[in-house]
Amino acid sequence: MKSLLCTLICLILVAANTHTCYSRTVLSESTGEPVIYASVGVINRNLGTVTDTLGNFSLKIPTEFINDSIRISSVGYLPKTFAVKDINSIPDTIFLADDIIMLSEVVVKPQRIKHKTAGRKGAGGFIYIEIEGNRAAGQGLATPLKVKDRAWLKELGFTIMTEGRPLSKMKFRVNVYRKEDNGYILQNFKPIYFDYDKSRLVNGLFIYKFPEEIMLDEGDYYVELEFLENFSNEYFIMRSKPLTGQTRYRYASQSDWETMPFGAPIYIEYDSAE
Repeated sequence: MKSLLCTLICLILVAANTHTCYSRTVLSESTGEPVIYASVGVINRNLGTVTDTLGNFSLKIPTEFINDSIRISSVGYLPKTFAVKDINSIPDTIFLADDIIMLSEVVVKPQRIKHKTAGRKGAGGFIYIEIEGNRAAGQGLATPLKVKDRAWLKELGFTIMTEGRPLSKMKFRVNVYRKEDNGYILQNFKPIYFDYDKSRLVNGLFIYKFPEEIMLDEGDYYVELEFLENFSNEYFIMRSKPLTGQTRYRYASQSDWETMPFGAPIYIEYDSAE
């Protein structure tokens, strides 16, 4: 009897820590084409990923999340939400309906503007910020930006450590979130993608200039650098100092924002009309 009881306890403990892997494909309802880099994750949990270039994703979900929900979203599409407990009934192919993408208003810049920088250009310090490569897809680092009147985003840059095996290539997406009543909401702008290559680093600094300036109206924003791929045997490490900024961090697609008590060396150059 004692042996049976121990066996049952062991089985319960194992079951409580099991993961089930789910794989699905996300397509556009209107075109049937893959929805690439769609955000997939358990809402407000540090568990998520993005779809690949074929619209496929795989997600290991622990049984402890049985009462949570999964959201699949992408700019230009209406999101879909499913209960984790109902995931076995979700079809292998998930279709997302089109949504309207916001078009930037054409506004002539005033003659008197200020050139500003949000975030940190400096990369010195003794604290290390490292992105976990095998879970990088869907993770994001964001710089807060307060716009008093109107702003035009011009450039994004970041500095990483180049010792050892620095990350060689990565597909990034720039996301803009605006503060609203229920938190920071992703703005439905046309997606901005760029390719990072370590050959373009200058003393560890990588610079991306926006092909078109992004205009923002008055408000509080997060401008996010989102990883779209996993990686292995390489490192993406930033050096920082305590109390040098308020970098926001998102550990997975659909997860909550967290505030770091130090600033990642990520910056945004912009013009400001004030």
